Amino acid sequence: MRAADFLLLTLFKVRANLRSELSRDYLNYLWWIVEPILFMGVYYLVFGILLKQGTHNFVPFLLIGLTSLQWFSNALIHSSTSIFNAQGIMRQIKINKIFFPLVTVLQDTVKNLIVFSLLLLFCVIYGLPVTLNWLALPILLAVQLIIVSGCCIMFSGIVPFFPDLRFVLNSGLFLLMCLSGVFFDVDTTFIPRHSIIIYMNPMAGLLKNYRLVLLHGQPPEWGYLLIVGFGGLLLLGLAAWLVNRLDHLYLRAIQ
Repeated sequence: MRAADFLLLTLFKVRANLRSELSRDYLNYLWWIVEPILFMGVYYLVFGILLKQGTHNFVPFLLIGLTSLQWFSNALIHSSTSIFNAQGIMRQIKINKIFFPLVTVLQDTVKNLIVFSLLLLFCVIYGLPVTLNWLALPILLAVQLIIVSGCCIMFSGIVPFFPDLRFVLNSGLFLLMCLSGVFFDVDTTFIPRHSIIIYMNPMAGLLKNYRLVLLHGQPPEWGYLLIVGFGGLLLLGLAAWLVNRLDHLYLRAIQ
């Protein structure tokens, strides 16, 4: 299948799935918006009120972190079994297995853009400075999309051979949330040498840069984004190579 045809098929499948989901359950989209708000309320109650650990502007600080990490978490959870659960389709047609996690990632990306738009509206209403640096947000989103895609394709390509990985995913994502600075400021919580280690986790660095732009009206750290974006492209390329390399083994592994 030509690359152009593969891309058109992927976009058609994403659109069809979203339309089917919307026609089947209107509340599903509402829940996608309500869920990060509920998470924000719980963590604000625990860290901002009960423990009094919140930073300045803690509500938008927390909401930015939850919104960004939720995109990563939901995409990874939903795509992790995309190849594993597609054996029926794989028996009927020959298609690049990247198709299955890629469709899921793009679906979750569309939904996240809706939530992200509401986040921007909230920031405006809250009174955060709207500056020209907001024009950097599409680049931040693009870098995160590369990282999300690479992780999702890689994980979905491994799960058919090690199905038990599905059961440790939620615990791993919870640990990621704890180490990404969702509800604390990495720079003020850790000493500098430990902060460097935390920022080796690209999600921690992305959350920091989202907050630099939205909370403080400052430009993102372009050097860091360049390094993370390049690393994400390497991961994406490696994941695509791995899935293609194992293409002929998936049906045998799933049986």
